[in-house]
Amino acid sequence: MEVWELIQAIKDKPDEEIAKMTSALPITLTPQEVKLVRPIFDKASIQWLLFGPPANVHKQLAGVLGKTRTKILYDHFGLK
Repeated sequence: MEVWELIQAIKDKPDEEIAKMTSALPITLTPQEVKLVRPIFDKASIQWLLFGPPANVHKQLAGVLGKTRTKILYDHFGLK
């Protein structure tokens, strides 16, 4: 799964379906975590792919997923 595919899924698909999709990632998200990260990913733009997500996004994700899981996710997608 590519990062843009995940972002689009979070914008369009039900929480439970996204949670199942994340089983292909090194970390999985629960439906409750999907609910919490949805507002963060709703702000995503193509600039995130070119320049990486803004620092505040990393901080918000770490607040939901924890620092370790956020780092694993960023590393998996090659983000900084």
